[in-house]
Amino acid sequence: MVLATNVAETSITVPGVRYVVDAGTARISRYSHRSKVQRLPIEPVSQASADQRAGRCGRVAPGICVRLYDEADYTERPRYTEPEILRTSLASVILQMPALGLGEIADFPFLDPPDARAVRDGDALLQELGAIELDADRRGSGRRLTRLGRRLARLPVDPRLGRMVLEAERHGCVREVMIIAAALSIQDPRERPTEHRAAADESHRRFDVPGSDLLGLVRLWDYLRERQQELSGNQFRRMCRDEFLHYLRVREWQDLFSQLRQVAGQLGVRGGTDAGHPDRVHQSVLS
Repeated sequence: MVLATNVAETSITVPGVRYVVDAGTARISRYSHRSKVQRLPIEPVSQASADQRAGRCGRVAPGICVRLYDEADYTERPRYTEPEILRTSLASVILQMPALGLGEIADFPFLDPPDARAVRDGDALLQELGAIELDADRRGSGRRLTRLGRRLARLPVDPRLGRMVLEAERHGCVREVMIIAAALSIQDPRERPTEHRAAADESHRRFDVPGSDLLGLVRLWDYLRERQQELSGNQFRRMCRDEFLHYLRVREWQDLFSQLRQVAGQLGVRGGTDAGHPDRVHQSVLS
């Protein structure tokens, strides 16, 4: 049996699955124009997503999908999920288009053109970061990448996080800020299961740094690297489970850090051997 989520919608067909239970909801990434942040609210899935979930059973033999919502609810839902370009921050898109020579976002033939308000928000953010300059005479339609913007476009993270990494070069704390930027790009690897919340909090408290949650991520990173060198692959996986750390997210964190370090190195941004001063780390983050 499969308890269907949005992950199951795109999974391969697994023989032997005869039953699917569909709760009918998913965490859907959505940009908030009011708060200017990317959120993950829980929302009802579309009819197409519900059909995909039902398809996890019955592929190679008869199967049953149990939906935890009624048929009237299903028929009132939108046919398809809203395209991501209509519900995400456009800062990365706006930054990448001139870097790739794709021209202005207003002239690009999108199947679903983004909202003008989202474009203005993306422009405002990139101007704040110092990544683009707008031609006022053309009312925002003429964008020119600055030197910093061209470097920022090459980093495989959100422009705000990439800006932190470039600023860290000036402050001498590249390693620490890359660890933090990679951690903020993924789901928190620290788990707090409801039935073991007190034990999880106690385990995670070892990594607390007074006055800085961000430096706590660096302490956790150093601990994981040290233990990974001491243990075999299976032992390290068991250690993560026992200490309420999500093994796959830890691996994702490490992979993203490696990519970030490689690309930053190509830009001449390299971490030093000395630990960065906490104040310098926070100044880089504030950029």
